[in-house]
Amino acid sequence: MQSLRQNSHEETPPLYKNRKAMNLLGSKFISFLGDQVYLLVLPLIVLQLTGSAVSMGIIAAVERIPVFFQPIAGWIADTYNRKKILYFSDITRGLLLLLLAVLYQTDTLEFWHIAAGALLMGWLTQLHNAAGFAFLPHLVQKERLHEANAWDEGLFQTAIVIGPALGGLLVAITAPGAGLFLNAISFFLTFWMITKIHIEHENKVTLYNRHTFFRTFASELKEGFKHVFNTKIIWYTNVALMISTFGTTMFLTLLIFHLKEVLFFKPAEIGFILSLGGLMAITGALVTNRMSRIFRFQTILMIAHLTGGLSIIGLAYSETFIAVAVTNAIGVLAACMINPCIRTIRQTHTPDHLLGRVQATSRWMTWLLLPVAAMLSGYLAASTSSAFTITIGGIVTASTFLFYLLPAVRKA
Repeated sequence: MQSLRQNSHEETPPLYKNRKAMNLLGSKFISFLGDQVYLLVLPLIVLQLTGSAVSMGIIAAVERIPVFFQPIAGWIADTYNRKKILYFSDITRGLLLLLLAVLYQTDTLEFWHIAAGALLMGWLTQLHNAAGFAFLPHLVQKERLHEANAWDEGLFQTAIVIGPALGGLLVAITAPGAGLFLNAISFFLTFWMITKIHIEHENKVTLYNRHTFFRTFASELKEGFKHVFNTKIIWYTNVALMISTFGTTMFLTLLIFHLKEVLFFKPAEIGFILSLGGLMAITGALVTNRMSRIFRFQTILMIAHLTGGLSIIGLAYSETFIAVAVTNAIGVLAACMINPCIRTIRQTHTPDHLLGRVQATSRWMTWLLLPVAAMLSGYLAASTSSAFTITIGGIVTASTFLFYLLPAVRKA
Protein backbone atom coordinates (compact mmCIF):
# COMPACT_ATOMS: atom_id res chain seq x y z
CA MET A 1 0.00 0.00 0.00
CA GLN A 2 2.73 2.47 0.96
CA SER A 3 4.85 1.63 -2.10
CA LEU A 4 1.89 2.15 -4.44
CA ARG A 5 1.18 5.43 -2.74
CA GLN A 6 4.78 6.53 -3.14
CA ASN A 7 4.93 5.54 -6.79
CA SER A 8 1.72 7.34 -7.69
CA HIS A 9 3.09 10.43 -5.96
CA GLU A 10 6.29 10.30 -7.97
CA GLU A 11 4.47 9.87 -11.29
CA THR A 12 2.41 13.06 -10.93
CA PRO A 13 3.97 16.40 -11.98
CA PRO A 14 5.54 18.42 -9.14
CA LEU A 15 3.20 20.82 -7.41
CA TYR A 16 5.28 23.87 -8.35
CA LYS A 17 4.57 23.13 -12.03
CA ASN A 18 0.81 23.32 -11.41
CA ARG A 19 0.14 26.98 -12.26
CA LYS A 20 -3.50 26.88 -11.17
CA ALA A 21 -2.65 25.53 -7.73
CA MET A 22 0.31 27.88 -7.34
CA ASN A 23 -1.89 30.85 -8.25
CA LEU A 24 -4.39 29.87 -5.56
CA LEU A 25 -1.71 29.21 -2.94
CA GLY A 26 0.16 32.39 -3.88
CA SER A 27 -3.03 34.44 -3.63
CA LYS A 28 -3.73 32.99 -0.20
CA PHE A 29 -0.21 33.82 0.99
CA ILE A 30 -0.59 37.45 -0.08
CA SER A 31 -3.98 37.53 1.63
CA PHE A 32 -2.48 35.97 4.78
CA LEU A 33 0.20 38.68 4.85
CA GLY A 34 -2.37 41.43 4.51
CA ASP A 35 -4.49 39.86 7.24
CA GLN A 36 -1.57 39.86 9.69
CA VAL A 37 -0.99 43.56 9.03
CA TYR A 38 -4.72 44.18 9.49
CA LEU A 39 -4.79 42.29 12.80
CA LEU A 40 -1.98 44.54 14.05
CA VAL A 41 -3.23 47.93 12.85
CA LEU A 42 -6.95 47.53 13.63
CA PRO A 43 -6.50 47.46 17.44
CA LEU A 44 -4.10 50.43 17.14
CA ILE A 45 -6.73 52.41 15.24
CA VAL A 46 -9.41 51.52 17.78
CA LEU A 47 -7.12 52.51 20.62
CA GLN A 48 -6.21 55.75 18.88
CA LEU A 49 -9.87 56.53 18.24
CA THR A 50 -11.37 55.55 21.61
CA GLY A 51 -8.47 55.12 24.06
CA SER A 52 -10.44 52.20 25.51
CA ALA A 53 -9.34 48.60 26.00
CA VAL A 54 -13.01 47.67 26.27
CA SER A 55 -13.60 49.00 22.76
CA MET A 56 -10.74 46.85 21.48
CA GLY A 57 -12.36 43.82 23.07
CA ILE A 58 -15.71 44.66 21.50
CA ILE A 59 -14.19 44.85 18.01
CA ALA A 60 -12.35 41.56 18.53
CA ALA A 61 -15.59 39.89 19.67
CA VAL A 62 -17.64 41.36 16.80
CA GLU A 63 -15.14 40.10 14.23
CA ARG A 64 -15.47 36.56 15.61
CA ILE A 65 -19.27 36.43 15.61
CA PRO A 66 -19.38 34.99 12.04
CA VAL A 67 -17.41 31.97 13.27
CA PHE A 68 -20.66 30.61 14.72
CA PHE A 69 -22.30 30.80 11.27
CA GLN A 70 -19.68 28.75 9.44
CA PRO A 71 -22.15 26.03 8.39
CA ILE A 72 -24.05 28.68 6.40
CA ALA A 73 -20.82 29.72 4.66
CA GLY A 74 -20.24 26.06 3.83
CA TRP A 75 -23.72 25.74 2.33
CA ILE A 76 -23.10 28.79 0.13
CA ALA A 77 -19.76 27.30 -1.03
CA ASP A 78 -21.53 24.06 -2.00
CA THR A 79 -24.45 25.79 -3.73
CA TYR A 80 -22.79 28.50 -5.80
CA ASN A 81 -19.70 28.73 -8.02
CA ARG A 82 -16.69 28.59 -5.69
CA LYS A 83 -14.40 30.58 -7.95
CA LYS A 84 -16.96 33.40 -8.10
CA ILE A 85 -17.27 33.30 -4.31
CA LEU A 86 -13.50 33.83 -4.09
CA TYR A 87 -13.85 36.73 -6.54
CA PHE A 88 -16.64 38.29 -4.54
CA SER A 89 -15.06 37.90 -1.10
CA ASP A 90 -11.67 39.27 -2.23
CA ILE A 91 -12.95 42.31 -4.13
CA THR A 92 -15.50 43.14 -1.41
CA ARG A 93 -12.93 42.94 1.37
CA GLY A 94 -10.57 45.12 -0.67
CA LEU A 95 -13.24 47.79 -1.24
CA LEU A 96 -14.32 47.65 2.40
CA LEU A 97 -10.79 48.19 3.71
CA LEU A 98 -10.17 50.91 1.13
CA LEU A 99 -13.27 52.71 2.42
CA LEU A 100 -12.11 52.42 6.04
CA ALA A 101 -8.65 53.67 5.05
CA VAL A 102 -10.14 56.71 3.31
CA LEU A 103 -12.34 57.46 6.33
CA TYR A 104 -9.27 57.21 8.57
CA GLN A 105 -7.17 59.48 6.39
CA THR A 106 -9.95 62.10 6.24
CA ASP A 107 -10.53 61.98 10.03
CA THR A 108 -14.14 60.87 9.57
CA LEU A 109 -13.74 57.31 10.84
CA GLU A 110 -16.07 56.48 13.75
CA PHE A 111 -16.27 53.50 16.08
CA TRP A 112 -19.42 52.12 14.46
CA HIS A 113 -17.67 52.14 11.08
CA ILE A 114 -14.96 49.89 12.49
CA ALA A 115 -17.47 47.59 14.20
CA ALA A 116 -19.56 47.18 11.04
CA GLY A 117 -16.44 46.68 8.95
CA ALA A 118 -15.03 44.08 11.35
CA LEU A 119 -18.32 42.15 11.31
CA LEU A 120 -18.48 42.14 7.51
CA MET A 121 -14.76 41.27 7.23
CA GLY A 122 -15.29 38.33 9.56
CA TRP A 123 -18.18 36.98 7.50
CA LEU A 124 -16.42 37.43 4.15
CA THR A 125 -13.36 35.66 5.55
CA GLN A 126 -15.47 32.65 6.61
CA LEU A 127 -17.05 32.59 3.15
CA HIS A 128 -13.63 32.77 1.46
CA ASN A 129 -12.19 30.02 3.67
CA ALA A 130 -15.06 27.63 2.93
CA ALA A 131 -14.89 28.22 -0.82
CA GLY A 132 -11.08 28.01 -0.93
CA PHE A 133 -11.04 24.70 0.93
CA ALA A 134 -13.59 23.19 -1.46
CA PHE A 135 -11.92 24.69 -4.56
CA LEU A 136 -8.39 23.35 -3.99
CA PRO A 137 -9.17 19.67 -4.82
CA HIS A 138 -10.26 20.80 -8.31
CA LEU A 139 -6.78 22.18 -9.01
CA VAL A 140 -4.45 19.36 -7.90
CA GLN A 141 -4.16 15.64 -8.45
CA LYS A 142 -5.34 13.55 -5.52
CA GLU A 143 -1.77 12.33 -4.95
CA ARG A 144 -0.62 15.95 -4.51
CA LEU A 145 -3.51 17.12 -2.36
CA HIS A 146 -1.78 16.67 0.98
CA GLU A 147 1.35 18.37 -0.35
CA ALA A 148 -0.81 21.35 -1.40
CA ASN A 149 -2.41 21.47 2.06
CA ALA A 150 1.02 21.32 3.69
CA TRP A 151 2.24 24.24 1.59
CA ASP A 152 -0.93 26.15 2.38
CA GLU A 153 -0.30 25.73 6.11
CA GLY A 154 3.39 26.56 5.70
CA LEU A 155 2.61 29.79 3.83
CA PHE A 156 0.06 30.73 6.49
CA GLN A 157 2.63 30.24 9.25
CA THR A 158 5.23 32.20 7.25
CA ALA A 159 2.79 35.09 7.02
CA ILE A 160 2.27 34.94 10.79
CA VAL A 161 6.03 35.25 11.29
CA ILE A 162 6.75 38.15 8.92
CA GLY A 163 3.34 39.88 8.71
CA PRO A 164 3.38 41.59 12.13
CA ALA A 165 6.96 42.80 11.57
CA LEU A 166 5.94 44.25 8.21
CA GLY A 167 2.92 45.92 9.79
CA GLY A 168 4.95 47.29 12.69
CA LEU A 169 7.51 48.77 10.30
CA LEU A 170 4.77 50.31 8.17
CA VAL A 171 3.07 51.87 11.21
CA ALA A 172 6.40 53.20 12.51
CA ILE A 173 7.17 54.88 9.18
CA THR A 174 3.66 56.14 8.37
CA ALA A 175 0.44 55.62 10.36
CA PRO A 176 -1.99 52.76 11.18
CA GLY A 177 -4.22 53.77 8.29
CA ALA A 178 -1.49 52.75 5.84
CA GLY A 179 -1.95 49.17 7.02
CA LEU A 180 -5.57 49.28 5.87
CA PHE A 181 -4.45 50.50 2.44
CA LEU A 182 -1.86 47.73 2.24
CA ASN A 183 -4.39 45.03 3.12
CA ALA A 184 -6.86 46.45 0.59
CA ILE A 185 -4.18 46.24 -2.10
CA SER A 186 -3.44 42.64 -1.07
CA PHE A 187 -7.09 41.69 -1.70
CA PHE A 188 -7.12 43.38 -5.11
CA LEU A 189 -3.95 41.49 -5.99
CA THR A 190 -5.41 38.15 -4.85
CA PHE A 191 -8.54 38.89 -6.90
CA TRP A 192 -6.34 39.35 -9.97
CA MET A 193 -4.46 36.11 -9.27
CA ILE A 194 -7.72 34.15 -8.95
CA THR A 195 -8.81 35.46 -12.37
CA LYS A 196 -5.73 33.70 -13.79
CA ILE A 197 -7.11 30.32 -12.71
CA HIS A 198 -8.96 29.10 -15.80
CA ILE A 199 -11.27 26.31 -14.76
CA GLU A 200 -14.93 25.73 -15.43
CA HIS A 201 -16.64 24.53 -12.31
CA GLU A 202 -20.32 25.12 -11.73
CA ASN A 203 -21.95 24.18 -8.47
CA LYS A 204 -25.61 23.38 -8.33
CA VAL A 205 -27.84 26.44 -8.09
CA THR A 206 -31.45 25.72 -7.30
CA LEU A 207 -34.20 28.24 -7.85
CA TYR A 208 -35.94 28.47 -4.49
CA ASN A 209 -39.22 30.14 -3.76
CA ARG A 210 -40.05 31.66 -0.42
CA HIS A 211 -42.20 28.67 0.56
CA THR A 212 -39.51 26.02 0.05
CA PHE A 213 -36.25 27.89 0.63
CA PHE A 214 -35.91 27.41 4.39
CA ARG A 215 -37.00 23.79 4.20
CA THR A 216 -34.42 23.05 1.48
CA PHE A 217 -31.76 25.12 3.25
CA ALA A 218 -32.28 23.24 6.54
CA SER A 219 -32.25 19.91 4.72
CA GLU A 220 -28.95 20.67 2.98
CA LEU A 221 -27.32 21.91 6.17
CA LYS A 222 -28.44 18.69 7.83
CA GLU A 223 -26.86 16.73 4.97
CA GLY A 224 -23.47 18.25 5.81
CA PHE A 225 -23.81 17.48 9.54
CA LYS A 226 -24.98 13.95 8.71
CA HIS A 227 -21.95 13.25 6.52
CA VAL A 228 -19.59 14.46 9.26
CA PHE A 229 -21.26 12.20 11.82
CA ASN A 230 -21.55 9.13 9.59
CA THR A 231 -17.99 9.31 8.23
CA LYS A 232 -16.21 8.02 11.31
CA ILE A 233 -12.69 9.12 10.33
CA ILE A 234 -13.98 12.72 10.01
CA TRP A 235 -16.17 12.53 13.10
CA TYR A 236 -13.51 11.12 15.43
CA THR A 237 -10.75 13.41 14.16
CA ASN A 238 -13.11 16.37 14.66
CA VAL A 239 -13.87 15.33 18.23
CA ALA A 240 -10.18 14.75 18.91
CA LEU A 241 -9.33 18.16 17.44
CA MET A 242 -12.10 19.84 19.44
CA ILE A 243 -10.74 18.42 22.71
CA SER A 244 -7.14 19.12 21.72
CA THR A 245 -8.01 22.71 20.77
CA PHE A 246 -9.72 23.12 24.13
CA GLY A 247 -6.47 22.13 25.86
CA THR A 248 -4.20 24.27 23.70
CA THR A 249 -6.51 27.26 24.20
CA MET A 250 -6.13 26.88 27.96
CA PHE A 251 -2.37 26.96 27.40
CA LEU A 252 -2.26 29.83 24.91
CA THR A 253 -4.57 32.00 27.01
CA LEU A 254 -2.01 32.00 29.81
CA LEU A 255 1.26 31.69 27.87
CA ILE A 256 2.30 35.37 27.89
CA PHE A 257 1.11 35.84 31.47
CA HIS A 258 3.09 32.80 32.60
CA LEU A 259 6.26 33.90 30.82
CA LYS A 260 6.10 37.47 32.07
CA GLU A 261 4.56 37.31 35.53
CA VAL A 262 5.73 33.88 36.74
CA LEU A 263 9.06 33.31 34.99
CA PHE A 264 9.86 37.06 34.74
CA PHE A 265 11.10 36.84 31.17
CA LYS A 266 11.92 40.09 29.41
CA PRO A 267 9.91 41.19 26.34
CA ALA A 268 12.89 40.43 24.09
CA GLU A 269 13.08 36.89 25.47
CA ILE A 270 9.35 36.36 24.98
CA GLY A 271 9.64 37.68 21.44
CA PHE A 272 12.44 35.23 20.67
CA ILE A 273 10.40 32.32 22.03
CA LEU A 274 7.42 33.27 19.86
CA SER A 275 9.59 33.83 16.78
CA LEU A 276 11.26 30.44 17.22
CA GLY A 277 7.79 28.95 17.53
CA GLY A 278 6.82 30.60 14.25
CA LEU A 279 9.80 29.07 12.46
CA MET A 280 8.97 25.65 13.88
CA ALA A 281 5.37 26.11 12.73
CA ILE A 282 6.59 26.48 9.15
CA THR A 283 8.79 23.41 9.59
CA GLY A 284 5.94 21.36 11.02
CA ALA A 285 3.65 22.19 8.12
CA LEU A 286 6.28 21.07 5.60
CA VAL A 287 7.54 18.02 7.52
CA THR A 288 4.08 16.48 7.51
CA ASN A 289 4.22 16.19 3.72
CA ARG A 290 7.36 14.04 3.96
CA MET A 291 5.90 11.99 6.81
CA SER A 292 2.72 11.29 4.84
CA ARG A 293 4.81 9.27 2.35
CA ILE A 294 5.83 6.90 5.13
CA PHE A 295 3.03 6.99 7.71
CA ARG A 296 -0.73 7.07 7.53
CA PHE A 297 -2.43 10.33 8.52
CA GLN A 298 -3.87 8.66 11.62
CA THR A 299 -0.36 7.81 12.83
CA ILE A 300 0.93 11.33 12.21
CA LEU A 301 -2.04 12.82 14.08
CA MET A 302 -1.59 10.45 17.03
CA ILE A 303 2.11 11.36 17.32
CA ALA A 304 1.41 15.07 16.93
CA HIS A 305 -1.36 15.22 19.55
CA LEU A 306 0.64 13.24 22.09
CA THR A 307 3.87 15.16 21.47
CA GLY A 308 2.08 18.51 21.57
CA GLY A 309 0.35 17.72 24.86
CA LEU A 310 3.54 16.47 26.52
CA SER A 311 5.42 19.59 25.37
CA ILE A 312 2.79 21.79 27.03
CA ILE A 313 3.20 19.87 30.27
CA GLY A 314 6.97 20.19 29.95
CA LEU A 315 6.70 23.96 29.45
CA ALA A 316 4.54 24.30 32.57
CA TYR A 317 7.40 22.98 34.69
CA SER A 318 10.27 24.59 32.79
CA GLU A 319 12.07 27.39 34.58
CA THR A 320 14.93 28.31 32.27
CA PHE A 321 14.76 30.28 29.04
CA ILE A 322 16.27 27.42 27.01
CA ALA A 323 13.85 24.83 28.41
CA VAL A 324 10.81 27.02 27.69
CA ALA A 325 12.00 27.87 24.17
CA VAL A 326 12.64 24.20 23.33
CA THR A 327 9.37 22.84 24.75
CA ASN A 328 7.34 25.59 23.06
CA ALA A 329 9.12 24.96 19.74
CA ILE A 330 8.36 21.24 19.94
CA GLY A 331 4.72 21.95 20.74
CA VAL A 332 4.28 24.35 17.82
CA LEU A 333 6.02 21.90 15.48
CA ALA A 334 3.59 19.17 16.52
CA ALA A 335 0.53 21.42 16.32
CA CYS A 336 1.30 22.52 12.76
CA MET A 337 1.62 18.94 11.59
CA ILE A 338 -2.05 18.46 12.40
CA ASN A 339 -3.91 20.93 10.16
CA PRO A 340 -2.69 19.65 6.75
CA CYS A 341 -3.57 16.07 7.73
CA ILE A 342 -7.01 17.07 8.96
CA ARG A 343 -7.79 19.03 5.78
CA THR A 344 -6.64 16.19 3.52
CA ILE A 345 -8.74 13.65 5.44
CA ARG A 346 -11.84 15.82 5.05
CA GLN A 347 -11.21 16.45 1.36
CA THR A 348 -10.52 12.81 0.46
CA HIS A 349 -13.49 11.39 2.42
CA THR A 350 -16.07 13.90 1.23
CA PRO A 351 -17.90 14.10 -2.12
CA ASP A 352 -17.37 17.34 -4.00
CA HIS A 353 -20.90 18.67 -3.50
CA LEU A 354 -20.46 18.50 0.30
CA LEU A 355 -16.91 19.85 0.68
CA GLY A 356 -17.89 23.36 1.79
CA ARG A 357 -20.46 22.19 4.34
CA VAL A 358 -18.22 19.46 5.78
CA GLN A 359 -15.27 21.84 6.26
CA ALA A 360 -17.42 24.61 7.74
CA THR A 361 -19.30 22.21 10.02
CA SER A 362 -16.04 20.63 11.17
CA ARG A 363 -14.45 24.01 11.96
CA TRP A 364 -17.59 25.04 13.78
CA MET A 365 -17.35 21.89 15.91
CA THR A 366 -13.70 22.37 16.80
CA TRP A 367 -14.03 26.08 17.64
CA LEU A 368 -17.31 25.88 19.54
CA LEU A 369 -15.75 25.53 23.00
CA LEU A 370 -12.94 28.09 22.62
CA PRO A 371 -14.66 30.77 24.77
CA VAL A 372 -15.29 28.18 27.49
CA ALA A 373 -11.64 27.09 27.45
CA ALA A 374 -10.43 30.69 27.68
CA MET A 375 -12.71 31.52 30.62
CA LEU A 376 -11.92 28.25 32.40
CA SER A 377 -8.18 28.83 32.12
CA GLY A 378 -8.52 32.29 33.67
CA TYR A 379 -10.61 30.96 36.54
CA LEU A 380 -8.30 28.02 37.25
CA ALA A 381 -5.19 30.21 37.11
CA ALA A 382 -6.74 32.63 39.60
CA SER A 383 -7.78 29.77 41.90
CA THR A 384 -4.58 27.71 41.63
CA SER A 385 -1.64 28.75 39.43
CA SER A 386 -0.82 29.27 35.78
CA ALA A 387 1.55 26.27 35.83
CA PHE A 388 -1.20 23.97 37.12
CA THR A 389 -3.69 25.29 34.54
CA ILE A 390 -1.22 24.89 31.68
CA THR A 391 -0.55 21.34 32.87
CA ILE A 392 -4.28 20.54 32.73
CA GLY A 393 -4.34 21.94 29.20
CA GLY A 394 -1.43 19.70 28.24
CA ILE A 395 -3.08 16.61 29.72
CA VAL A 396 -6.30 17.35 27.83
CA THR A 397 -4.37 17.78 24.57
CA ALA A 398 -2.22 14.67 25.03
CA SER A 399 -5.22 12.49 25.89
CA THR A 400 -6.64 12.88 22.38
CA PHE A 401 -4.07 10.43 20.99
CA LEU A 402 -6.41 7.72 22.32
CA PHE A 403 -8.93 8.48 19.58
CA TYR A 404 -6.46 7.24 16.99
CA LEU A 405 -6.34 3.83 18.65
CA LEU A 406 -10.06 3.26 17.96
CA PRO A 407 -10.66 0.57 15.32
CA ALA A 408 -13.05 2.86 13.39
CA VAL A 409 -10.22 5.38 12.98
CA ARG A 410 -7.32 2.99 12.45
CA LYS A 411 -9.11 1.05 9.71
CA ALA A 412 -10.48 4.09 7.86
